[in-house]
Amino acid sequence: MDQKERQLLTHRATDELGKFSMWLRLYVRDPLDQEGSESMVLDLVQGITEECFRRGADMIGHIKSFLTAEGGSTISVSLIDLDIPPSVQNRFDGTVMVRGELIVHVIVHGMWDPQVREASLSFTNDFMRQRGIDYEIINDFYEKEKRIKD
Repeated sequence: MDQKERQLLTHRATDELGKFSMWLRLYVRDPLDQEGSESMVLDLVQGITEECFRRGADMIGHIKSFLTAEGGSTISVSLIDLDIPPSVQNRFDGTVMVRGELIVHVIVHGMWDPQVREASLSFTNDFMRQRGIDYEIINDFYEKEKRIKD
């Protein structure tokens, strides 16, 4: 057994899931309507998930996001398997988004928390740049130390 396999087994034995969460403030240059906002969130969640798989994840725990536009309209997305369409609740009701806040939680099996963080932030940066969406990170979180919980 090589070192990578030992690390993965240790990770699974102590925690089993790599976790990361980010809270972003979005500044949309070309306003997004209800359909465009939903598509943006779905594409981001799908892309982060696929990036985690490219980097070593072998199973989704749960990927979810929650977008709030400046008027209070919301979109939530929940993904549990790449072969099953995500659950979407779109409550935009005609809203056109110029500014918004987006929270994304990523939980996958087979990666360390810092790796999930790096994959998520790297993909998000490229994704937003390609779509002309400026953003700032309000907060991001991952466990820096693995520990066995009582």
